[in-house]
Amino acid sequence: MRPLPKLRPVEAFPIEHGGQRVFMVHDPTGLADGPITVSPPAMYILLTLDGRKDLDDIREAFAQQFGQEVPEQQLEDLVSQLDAAHYLDSEAFAEHYRALVEAYRNGTARVCRDLSAYGIEESIPSGDGEVGAALKAVIGQMLGACQASVVGGNGRRLVGLIAPHLDYARGAPCYADAYGVLAAAKPTGRVVILGTNHFGRATSVVATSKDFQTPLGTTRTDRAFLDALAARCGADLTAHEFDHVREHSVELQVMILQHLWGAGNFEIVPALCHDPCGPTGTAPYDGQGVDLRQFAEALGELIRADDTPTLIVAGADLSHVGRRFGDDRELTPKFLSDVERKDRGAVDEVVAGRGDEFVRALAARDNSTRVCSAGCIYALRTALDGAQGELLRYHQAVDEPSGTCVTCCAAAFWDDGETER
Repeated sequence: MRPLPKLRPVEAFPIEHGGQRVFMVHDPTGLADGPITVSPPAMYILLTLDGRKDLDDIREAFAQQFGQEVPEQQLEDLVSQLDAAHYLDSEAFAEHYRALVEAYRNGTARVCRDLSAYGIEESIPSGDGEVGAALKAVIGQMLGACQASVVGGNGRRLVGLIAPHLDYARGAPCYADAYGVLAAAKPTGRVVILGTNHFGRATSVVATSKDFQTPLGTTRTDRAFLDALAARCGADLTAHEFDHVREHSVELQVMILQHLWGAGNFEIVPALCHDPCGPTGTAPYDGQGVDLRQFAEALGELIRADDTPTLIVAGADLSHVGRRFGDDRELTPKFLSDVERKDRGAVDEVVAGRGDEFVRALAARDNSTRVCSAGCIYALRTALDGAQGELLRYHQAVDEPSGTCVTCCAAAFWDDGETER
């Protein structure tokens, strides 16, 4: 008997439904049809779908666990339903994924489809114009709270920013200070936006050639610059560009830039960066794609050789701690203070221009606080070698009900060698 397909990576949370304890299962990549609710026994079956067991193996394991057999037809029906909803790593899912990728590649833009990351889904009325107006109001209010001590370059040229990719509500203090500095600088023609690849398939840097379409308009991608960057890296940076469809870390920055400058008044170069804290360092762990250091150095060289004023933005969060992220402990003041100490120590290396030390500091402690954006922060700092860094703000977004905390910062990087062009 052939093994059953493997369950794709999912997230599951226990909930109460109709007085019963069940599990809410969803696909964090958004490739499945939607969340599903399953009973504890069904959840056990899902967890046994490892790509090696067949129907008889799972029925035997179920009987040992629960002391009763699951009918073969019932098990077959459950597997069929999971496959139809694209929760299994099967040929049906592969075909589904190929169709999605083809549709994206045939389109002209990466379209904003989910506004939940902006924390305003309940307040937005219907209609594209009203959505855009509501979004501008939210961003405008957020940026109005800027408390950064540095608002303007004092003759220096702003060349880099680190801002969060948290939803606007939780990341507001650092969004405000990062983009408050940008609002005081002259608009730039090109913005390289480096993000984090949370759920995609690429194991290396992945860019997209698509324009970004949001409720605030469409911003063009600088394809000529992207082509030159790919040529210098000797790699196809868009091979897995479908990873950008569900990724929010770039889009969050695009919308603020559109609010500040207007969607058609600048171009972007969007790229997602892989984690350099693992055993292979800046190289992709499977050897597929460009080394992150090579990418960052090539990016810096191209920017310095180009006449178009260019800003690099890293959409980056820092630590993720608490029960949702695997810490079986309370978020006590002492614990959060220790997280802040580790965060600030790592960020200090970035500000001081020691990107390699930043990565080494995280790797030395096995990235114990789960800094998710080491890749894009490292790439920014490496590309902007020699720029003067400045930490503007550090923030911990604590959610008491779930016992979790995500941290972030705002930082600016200035070129002392040139005045603003």
